[in-house]
Amino acid sequence: MNRLTSQPSQYFSTASLPVADRLPVWREVFGQKVVYLDIEPAKSVPFHADGTLCALPGAAFSSVSATPIRVSRTQNLIAKDKADTLIVVIADTPLKAIQGGKEKVVDAGDAIFVRGGECSTLATERETRVTSIAVPIDSLVPLMPRVEDLSMTVISRQCDALGLFLGYVDLLRDWRETVSTEFGHMAANHLQDLVAALGRAGEPRIAPLEDRPGVRAARLRGLKAAIEKALCEPNLSLHDIAAGSGISPRYVRKLFQDEQTTFSGFVLGRRLDRARRLLGQPEHAASTIAAIAYACGFGDLSYFNRAFRRCYGMTPSEHREDAWRNRWR
Repeated sequence: MNRLTSQPSQYFSTASLPVADRLPVWREVFGQKVVYLDIEPAKSVPFHADGTLCALPGAAFSSVSATPIRVSRTQNLIAKDKADTLIVVIADTPLKAIQGGKEKVVDAGDAIFVRGGECSTLATERETRVTSIAVPIDSLVPLMPRVEDLSMTVISRQCDALGLFLGYVDLLRDWRETVSTEFGHMAANHLQDLVAALGRAGEPRIAPLEDRPGVRAARLRGLKAAIEKALCEPNLSLHDIAAGSGISPRYVRKLFQDEQTTFSGFVLGRRLDRARRLLGQPEHAASTIAAIAYACGFGDLSYFNRAFRRCYGMTPSEHREDAWRNRWR
């Protein structure tokens, strides 16, 4: 994926087209005019593809599902696309990549770097979902002086940096026109930071980029996801979350401080929100307030009642009564 214009998400699909027209239309509309790729089926099976493209001001990403295909960046197509980019490609089945005289088979879930300004071929033998993220090479030079050398470098799916990277991309999948331009620039800058961090992951001698805004944003997203999974455990602790994420407790505190909150403040807010929602749900009408409090990770009912009232301006009982009155109006 290689087009770096500023536009919201676009969805493409061959589902409504006659089978005979699917490949020609996909090649012409999506391949030749949007992503500058030559697209061919890798096997003699009816062609189908659908996916989303999102172009930010300084980055682009796509997620495409397709029957077995072979896509190529030819010299003619490169000439039409003035942006020289570094592209991260991840597929959920094995992917064959060719560029610069090198050929590699990338395992499902692993990532590979491809240079957008050089001829390349990617091919799959099975129906596949491929995620691609492209950023301008110029934006990476201050962070990765040898960025040109990353072409055909494979990053294992076990790599912590790849998990952070994909977690952040998940946050951007629903980006729409209603999101501000300021957000678009910020998200693009974050993706550039994360691509650089991913590139450094293959060079253990190079210092990590933990203080870059994109890496911090991805780390915080990962911490919040880990907290959500363990939210209802009464003994949930900052040290456990830090250890599970492979970072120091001090760094965890710093990340939450960047959001003008604390680890404990975030956990309390999420537990209170969960309790508030459960108190208003019919399926929990027979549950006592104490049972709901304990189910949300609170170990002290009095503390729960005080915290709930301080947050919402009413007691849990009053909130439950209010929710039921509104439901039956």
